[in-house]
Amino acid sequence: MTATTTDRASRPRVEGDREQEILDGVIDLLIEVGYDRLTFDTLAAHVRASKATLYRKWESKPELVMAAVEHLFHKATGPHGESPDTGSLLGDLEAVFCTSAPMLDQLPGVLAATLPALHRDPELKDLFVDRFIRPKTDNLLLMLGRAQTRGELGPDADLRTLASILPAMNFHRVLVEGICPDEAYVRNVIHEVLLPACRATLRD
Repeated sequence: MTATTTDRASRPRVEGDREQEILDGVIDLLIEVGYDRLTFDTLAAHVRASKATLYRKWESKPELVMAAVEHLFHKATGPHGESPDTGSLLGDLEAVFCTSAPMLDQLPGVLAATLPALHRDPELKDLFVDRFIRPKTDNLLLMLGRAQTRGELGPDADLRTLASILPAMNFHRVLVEGICPDEAYVRNVIHEVLLPACRATLRD
C-alpha cells in the first residue's frame, strides 16, 4: 500500500498512549499468530484502528514489528544509550545490564516469532540488525574498549568476540530454554563467563 504526502498529512497522528497501545497489540499478535500471519488487517481489527492510520505511522510490516520489539525491550531495559563510565568493566556492565527492571514474560514468544523470520524477510533482518543488534554491540564494544585502555584486557583481545558472549547467552536462554534472562542470570554470565574470558586475554 502506498500513500501520497497529502494523504498522510490528512490522517490522524499515532503517538503517545495510542501508539503504545498499538505496539502492545503487535506484541499480542506476534505471540498469538506469529510473524507470517500478522497483517495490517488483523492488527487493525485487534486494536480497533483503521489500516490508513497504521500505514501513516508504519510503512511496512517489518517497520511495525521492529517498533514493537524495541517498545518491548525499552519497557524492560530502557532505551539504547551510551553506557556510563564507572571506571571499571564490571561497573559498566552492571550499570547497563544488571538493573532491577524485569525482562517481560512476553519476550520469549516475541523473539520466537520474530527471529526465524529474519531469514525470510530481508527488510526485517536489516532493521533488526541496524536498530537492535548493532546499538547493543556498539555499546558493549565501547565498554570493552575503555576496559582495554585501562589495562583490564590484553592489547590483542578480540573485542568483537568478547562482545558477543552476553547477547549470545541471553538469546540462547530465551530461544532454547524459553526463559527470560533475569538479573541473577545476567550477573552470573558476567562474573562466570565474560569477565574470566576478558582476564584470559591478559595471559602471556
